[in-house]
Order: sequence, then C-alpha cells, then structure tokens
Amino acid sequence: MIALGRIALALALVFSMASVLFLALGMRWDRKDLLRNGYYAVYAFFLTTVVSSAVLLQAFLKKDFGFGYVAENSDASLSTFYRIAGFWAGQQGSFLLWLLLIAVVAVVIALVDLNRLERLTGGAVMVLCVVGGVFAALMVLNKGSNPFVAAEPGTQPFGLNPLLLHPAMVLHPPALFIGYVGLSVPFAFAISTLLLGRGDKQWVSLSQKWAVAGWLFLSLGIGLGAWWAYVVLSFGGYWGWDPVENTSLVPWLTATALLHAFTLYKSRGLFKHWALGLAAATFFFTILATWTTRTGLIQSVHAFEKNPLLVWILSGFLVLTAAASSGLMAWRWRRFESHDQVESILSRDFLYYLTNLLLTLFAVAVAFGTVFVPLAMNKTVGPSTYNAIAQPLGVVTLGLIAICPLLAWRKTEGSELRKTIILPLVTAVLSVPLWLYLGFQSSVWGFIGLVVCGFAVGGVIQFVLHSARRAAGPGKSLWAGMGRAFTGSRTRTAAYFVHFGMILVVAGLIGSNVYKHEATALVKVKAGETASIAGYTLAYKGMTGNTGPQNSTRSFATFAVTRGGTQIGTLTPHTDVYPASGAAVRAVILGRPFEDLFVVADDPFDSTSKSIALRMIIFPLIRWVWIGSILLCVGAAVSLWPKARPQEQEARVTEAIADTGDVARPDGATA
Repeated sequence: MIALGRIALALALVFSMASVLFLALGMRWDRKDLLRNGYYAVYAFFLTTVVSSAVLLQAFLKKDFGFGYVAENSDASLSTFYRIAGFWAGQQGSFLLWLLLIAVVAVVIALVDLNRLERLTGGAVMVLCVVGGVFAALMVLNKGSNPFVAAEPGTQPFGLNPLLLHPAMVLHPPALFIGYVGLSVPFAFAISTLLLGRGDKQWVSLSQKWAVAGWLFLSLGIGLGAWWAYVVLSFGGYWGWDPVENTSLVPWLTATALLHAFTLYKSRGLFKHWALGLAAATFFFTILATWTTRTGLIQSVHAFEKNPLLVWILSGFLVLTAAASSGLMAWRWRRFESHDQVESILSRDFLYYLTNLLLTLFAVAVAFGTVFVPLAMNKTVGPSTYNAIAQPLGVVTLGLIAICPLLAWRKTEGSELRKTIILPLVTAVLSVPLWLYLGFQSSVWGFIGLVVCGFAVGGVIQFVLHSARRAAGPGKSLWAGMGRAFTGSRTRTAAYFVHFGMILVVAGLIGSNVYKHEATALVKVKAGETASIAGYTLAYKGMTGNTGPQNSTRSFATFAVTRGGTQIGTLTPHTDVYPASGAAVRAVILGRPFEDLFVVADDPFDSTSKSIALRMIIFPLIRWVWIGSILLCVGAAVSLWPKARPQEQEARVTEAIADTGDVARPDGATA
C-alpha cells in the first residue's frame, strides 16, 4: 500500500503539471479543445490525489504501523475519531490534506465550466493546479514531507501528541486549510483576469462565494484554535501572539478587507486595484503561514523542525507569488482603473476605504513583526507590542463598522446623519452603567473601547430598524417590515450577524485582556485548605486518580468553589502522565455569565505531593469571544445560502432600489 500511495502521489504531480500546460495553451490561443483536455487532466489530478489520500486514511483506520507516518501519529489505543485526526496531525499528512482540498476545489470549478470552457475560468483552474503542483512536489521531492515512507524495523507507535487529544484541535487544522484553499480561489481568478486584461467584474462574481467560504472556515479555524488553547493549554489564555498564531490571523485580516472591496467592485466599479491587491496579498499570507510553520526558520512552539529543502521550495514560491502578482498588476494597472470616485468622507464608500486601509496596515504590521524582525534583526516582538497595535486599531475599526451601514453611498446629508446617529449614542451612554457595575473603570482606554462597543450595538439596531422601515413601506407599522428586514437579503442579514459578532468579540477581547485578574497560591494537600481570588474561595477536598487516553495516569485534585458563602461549583485541575511524553498539567474552568474562573497547577502533582501550586485567573467577558466567533461564522453561512427564486429575487431588488441613497446590488443587499 505504501508503494500505491507513492505512485498515486507522483501521478498527481504529473497530472497537475499536464493540466497547467493544456490550460495555459488553451488560454493563450483561445482553444476550447485544449481547455477541455486541461480539465480532463484536472480530473486525473483529483482522482490520483484521492487515491493517495485514501491509502493513508485506511492505514490509520487499520492501524498499519508499517507506515512511518502512522506510527508517529497514532497507536492502537486511540479511538477512530483520533486515528482519523492523525491524518493531518503531522507535517506530511497536512501537506497531503492541503493537496486534496486544492484538487477538490479545482475539479469542482472545472466541472461547472466544462460546457462553457471560458478562458477566465480555465486560467483560474490553471493557477490552482500550479499551487497543487507545488504541494505535490514538496512531498515527492522531499522524503521528510512524504507520508508514504516505511517505518524502520522495530519502530513502536508513538501515539498522537497528547495536547491534540481534544475535539477542537482535531477540527482546527482542516478548518484552517479549507479556509486557506477557499481564499486561493480569488487569487486564481485575479491572476487569470490580469493575464487576460479583463477589467470587468466577472472574476469577482465567480470567486466571491469562494472567498466568503474561505473567510468562514478561516474564522472557524482561528476560533477553534483559540478555544483549544484556552481549555487545553496551561499558559492561561487563548492567544499568545505566537508566530504561527499570528500568520493565521494575517490572511483573515486581508480577507475581511477583500470582502469589503468585492462589494464596491461589484456595485460601483470602485476598489478594483484594492480587490486585485488584496486577493494576491491574502494568498501570499496563507503561504507565509505555511512557510512559518513548516520551514522552522521562525521559533514557535507550534512550528516543525528546520527543513532546508522546504525552506528553498516555499521561499521560492513566496517570491514567485509576490513577483508574478506585482508584475501583472503593474502591467495591467490602467485596465483596472475605477471610473467612479469616492465623493465624500461622509459616505459609506469612504468608510469602506478607511476600514480596508486599517485592516491592511494591521495585517502588514503583524506580518512584519512576526517574520521580518526575527529574520533581519534577530529580535522577537513581544505580546505587549502587538497589543499596543491591536487594541486601538480594533476599537477604531469596530467604530467604523458600526457607522458604515448608517451612511448612504456617495454622500450622506448632515441632517440624515444626525438622525441615524442618535440611537448609537444613546446605547453608548446606556452601556456606561453596565461597564461601571462590572468594575471596568480601572483602564481608561479599555473603558473607552467598551463604550465604543455600546455605540456599535446601537449601530446594528439602527441598521436593522432602517431596513425594517424600508421593507414596511409608507404608512405601515415598523413591525410589519421586521421579518422582511431579516429575509429580504441574505447579504444584509449576514451583515447583522457579522457586525454584532464583531462587537461581542472585541468586547470580550478587551474584558479578558485588559481587566483580567491573576493570583497564585500554594495549597497544602489537606482537606479544608483554601485559596482565594477576587471573591472566589477554593477549598481543597481530596485527590483521585484513573487511567486516561494512551495509557496515561491521571491525578485529580478536587476543589469546592464558593462565592459570598455559597458554593457555586467544583473544579478538578489535574495532571496527566504519558509513558512516551511525560507529565502535563491540565487547566479547568468555571464559567459564569460575565467571567470565567480559570485554575491550573503550575507544576505536576500526584498522590504523593504535599502541596499544589495553583494559578487562578479571572477572565471577564471571555464567553463573549466564543459567542461572537460563532456569530461571525453564522453570518458567513447566511451569506452563502442559495438565492431565492427569480420572482422573489426581483421583488427584493426592487425593494433595495427604493432605499434612498443606496445603490442596489443584484442580490438586493446594501451593506
């Protein structure tokens, strides 16, 4: 089976390159027969990739430890769920998963276009096959990246890394990879339209849904990774500004800006250069994320060991991507000039521009600090520096997002602005007592940020009310249009969810970072011994033990948690000792509506210990981060929901046109 996997992988490389050749010639000479042959080669590329992936998957399912990669990332004690996760737990399998996802996307686009055989789509599929060829070459040419290598005689299964034994970490890598591959589609269509010199919006129409899907899964992947870090790792937090974390955030920032640019490109013909540049930058940053994780040049607890061949291949691919994108944009610059202009700073157009600028600057700053500074200056940028950049930018961007839907396209009259901004100002003022009650007055900047969140809540409410009034029509009740405000346009409804989700995320980030409390205590292993923090008291009750996954030995210390004399829960921080990898302490969390109590032992303990060193942290509003992250994904999913029937769609377009100052889009959305 190992030989079959190798052969299939090598053929995948051959067929991906064959498809590139056919599609390139078909584009160049406008030959539909060559484009069709290119698509046939894509089908073969897909099938051979599926075969190689199936070979590796069945090796995990059948516990075939003759595969070196399976022995490194699995053992006989693992459940089927975690054996499947072993597929992408290491470098070799993650490369194969990425290749499989690229092949799936390429073949779907090729199948849809088989009857039309458009040059624009053929060029996009060609670019995707180039990317697939690079990943196939990584595995074929580099033994250390090939999952089809036999285990050395006598090799014992190592098992899955104990830190990965959590559902969030099982789902986190594939969600990230799906996001990265989805965001490669706008890049592929951007390169294709640049090669053809087509300045129309067709490439945006063909790639926008892929971009939204990529953004959705990247959001999901980052959220799952943060949740995993919070509930599994013992450092006390969910985001440490680690280089690998940073390079997953950077393409999310540029992808968010890209979606805004697509809106203006399609509706007004604005932001054409922005859209092309952001599509290229987002793809570049997804490869930079892989480069950071896989080459070993940047120090990170999540990175793999240094691999010289991967350094050359991935670095060369980054340089090629940047050079090709920049060169094509310079060559075709005039073809993509916008005929319309931003007319006023009091317009939705200008706020879109300002939001995109801030998101892009933030992405570049994080990438610069993560990659360039360590390589060129041999220095490490600490979390305090990133926080100093992220906190004000995040609050300002949230304010812009809140105001944006309240403004009209082109220009907003002062009287109209005064009317629409009253409600957000009221909710900002009303939020002040809540923040004071929760004790958030110790930091001026944090308090200002939370007040901006209160303002943004009013902005979302005003956005919904405005849509409801328009849907109800003259002389009708506001409530009559409320249902239509949520069903009249998928994109507008998605904006409600996404904007409100962003408010919760930003408020949660401010609360859990600026206002967190931390304390330590050395608790004797004796019933009744206590530790306390911010009104919470932890009383030691006893210790138990059992056997966990992968033959681990687990020791649990039980603490009763009281507040104001009333018991509100029980926490059991524990130590897991694995035969192959040693001891690891596990954090536990007591969730409350407005805060979490996070408890972890700073050192491993067992039944022979005389005392336990506890670290206790209060994370205010942390649950808002998780709820907001879910709403972001829900909003993106709503946007991807299939369109209504033609009759309903026509009615919704008419409704959008009736909105004073707004420019209707084909789906009736105005935000």
